[in-house]
Amino acid sequence: MELSFYGGAGEVGRNCFLLEDGNDALLLDAGVKLGEREEYPLLADARIRSLRKIAISHTHLDHIGFLPFMFRKGCRAQIFATKPTRDMTQLLLTDYLKIKESRERKAGHKFPSAKHDFGEKDVVMALKHIQQVGYGEVVRAGRMSFSFHNAGHILGSATTLVKGQKRVLYTADINLRETILLDPAEKGLTADVLITESTYGGKADKITPVKEARAALIKSISTTLKKGGKVLIPSFAVGRGQEIMFILETYMRSGALEKVPIYIDGMILKANRIYRQNVIDCRREIQLRILMSEEDPFKSPLFREPSESRKEVYREGPAIIVTTSGMMTGGPVMDYFKRLAGDPKNKLILVGYQAAGTLGRRVLEGEKEIGFHEELVRVRMSVENISLSAHADHAQLVEFARSVKGLKKIFIIHGEGKKPLELADDLRRPGLEIIIPKNGESYNL
Repeated sequence: MELSFYGGAGEVGRNCFLLEDGNDALLLDAGVKLGEREEYPLLADARIRSLRKIAISHTHLDHIGFLPFMFRKGCRAQIFATKPTRDMTQLLLTDYLKIKESRERKAGHKFPSAKHDFGEKDVVMALKHIQQVGYGEVVRAGRMSFSFHNAGHILGSATTLVKGQKRVLYTADINLRETILLDPAEKGLTADVLITESTYGGKADKITPVKEARAALIKSISTTLKKGGKVLIPSFAVGRGQEIMFILETYMRSGALEKVPIYIDGMILKANRIYRQNVIDCRREIQLRILMSEEDPFKSPLFREPSESRKEVYREGPAIIVTTSGMMTGGPVMDYFKRLAGDPKNKLILVGYQAAGTLGRRVLEGEKEIGFHEELVRVRMSVENISLSAHADHAQLVEFARSVKGLKKIFIIHGEGKKPLELADDLRRPGLEIIIPKNGESYNL
C-alpha cells in the first residue's frame, strides 16, 4: 500500500493525496492553493485520466478547487462526498469560475495556458460525477474501502478512514470544539496510519475559546459603531459566514449589540439555504431552533442584502458588512475594502486563517498601501484579527492523534514553516514513526 503527496505537504492549500493498494487507487481531495498566484497539485495528466475514485473531505477550494481542471483533462472518476458537501460544491466551483474569469479580465489577459483553464462545462461534468455518502457508510474502492466521519470543521466536513492492507485515517481539516452550529469531530477511531493537518500546529498556536472570541468580536464591533464607522468582516461563505451571522443575530436581538444594518453579501446567502436544507447535520439545538420555532436566524429581519451598486451601504452611517471571500482573494470584499480602507473610523476584522500571499495576510501584517491594478489604496482603517477558526489548535491536534487506536505512523501535512515540526515534537512516543513529507514524495505503508 503506497501513499503519494501531490499537494498540501509543507503548505496550506492544494490538498491532494493518493492511496494505492495494488492496482486500485483512491485520491483524497483535489484542491488549489490561492494566493498571489494559484498553485495546483502535481498530478500528471495521465494519472488524472486513470483515476476511478475520489473522496472529498469538505467544500473549501483548497480541497475541491482542482476538480474542474481534472475533468477538463479527461478525468471521469466517481467523486464521493457527504450530502452537504455535494450540495455546496456546485456553489463554490461556480463562484470560483466567476472570480477567476473576473480577475483575469481585470488583469487584461485570459487564463495563462490551457493547462490551467476550465469552463462551465467542466464544472457541470465534475458535479455529475459526485455521489452522496452518509457518515459511517462504507464505500468500496477495489481492494480498499472507506468511510466518512464527522470532522466538526464545516457542515458536512469529514475525516476519511480507508481500509486496505493498512487502515489509514486522513483528517483533512478538523475541529474538536463544539461551535454554535456543529458538534466536534469524532474521536477514538482505529487506524495504523494518520495523515493529519497542522494549520495551527505550532506550540504557540492556541485558539481562543469560543465564548471569549464571541465577546471580543462584539466588543470590537461596538467600539467601531460608536465612532460612527463601518465594520467589514471578510468570511468564508461556507461555515464561518453562518457562525458570524448567528453571533450577530443573537447579540443584536438581545440588545447587547447596537442595532445597525447588517449587510450580507456574496455567496453567504446562497450557502445559508443549503445549511437550512441540511440542518439535520447541525447540532440538535440548531435543528430545533430552525425547525420548531419562529426565530430562524437565517431569516432574521436584521439581515439585509445590498443592491448591486451597494450605494446604500456606503451612503448610510454605521453598519456591519459580512462578505466573501475570507482571505480577500476575490469577490465583493475587494470592492468594500477599496471604498472603506481610507477612513480611520472604519474597521476590518479578520476572523479566519489568512494564507501567505493573500491580501488578507498582507493587510494583517501591516501593509498600508495596496495596489489594485492601476489604483493605489491607502489603508487607514483599523485592522483586527479575532480568530473564529474552525480548525483544531496545537493541543487539540495532539489530543485527536492520541485518541486514534493502534496508531503506528503519522504523516503531518497542511501546515506552514515550523508548525509541522512543532506538532511532531509533542506527538513523538516509542513505537510511533512521524514523517513530515514533501510534495512529490511517495511512501510504502
